[in-house]
Amino acid sequence: MPLITFSGYPSSGKTTWAKKLQAALEKRIAEAQEKDEIGKNYKVIYHSDETLGISPETYKDSNLEKQGRGNQLSAVKRDLSRSNFVILDSLAYIKGFRYQLFCEAKGVVTPHCVVHVMNPIEKCIEWNKRWDEELINQLCMRYEEPNGDSRWDSPLFTIIADSEEETLPIEEIWDALVLKRPPPPNAATLIKSTSGNDFLQELDKQTQEVLSKILQHQQLSSIGGRAIIDKNQGLYVDMPAISVSTAQLQRMRRTYISLNRMRSVDIPRITPLFVEYINKNLEDI
Repeated sequence: MPLITFSGYPSSGKTTWAKKLQAALEKRIAEAQEKDEIGKNYKVIYHSDETLGISPETYKDSNLEKQGRGNQLSAVKRDLSRSNFVILDSLAYIKGFRYQLFCEAKGVVTPHCVVHVMNPIEKCIEWNKRWDEELINQLCMRYEEPNGDSRWDSPLFTIIADSEEETLPIEEIWDALVLKRPPPPNAATLIKSTSGNDFLQELDKQTQEVLSKILQHQQLSSIGGRAIIDKNQGLYVDMPAISVSTAQLQRMRRTYISLNRMRSVDIPRITPLFVEYINKNLEDI
């Protein structure tokens, strides 16, 4: 049955939420058995770096890391079937690896989804019990964020791990992977972008580049100051006198993308408009 890939920074809370999802799915399966409903014959299989014997030290060596991903892929291939939920609790920070996983699910004609567990780098370091702090920073810098517009990252469910109000989207996940009901229509699905795929790719790329420069500025300058986005164009972000979390910036980015995929914007204006949007939002922090 379906493949559920967890993705996120090291120590971001993925395992906590993956275990919650495992328990929630097992509960739904038990309920389906009592009511003789679809899903009654499913079972849940959970894999993680820990269960597969992949230590944090693995990610310090590219060859060992490649071998570790091979072990993850082999476990998924072995257990994927039309009667299993397979949960892979891993970094899955490389989009090419998530594409491989998508292809494995497609190969056995079973649905899949990605659960992106988001957490600021500083919170990951605070929660860290096993990872080297320098390694966390390196992996976060290399992280290729899931994109719900890519078929290998869709459907995409996002969890803000450090939010006390966050809840597990079990109903949406069950519907998408078991009942396969289409999601409710929204502006992003009803209105086709007039600028095509090139525009959407540039929208994703340019906004992510802006966030990377802001995060680099915060790492070097702590709080406050101006984050230079494009010196030639005179684009900069005035940072507030408090630390702005990665989760806050990513929320701004997702909102900006949602707003602008519905209208035609000249590609050269994407970054300037995004910088203006961020500056306005930061004024309210």
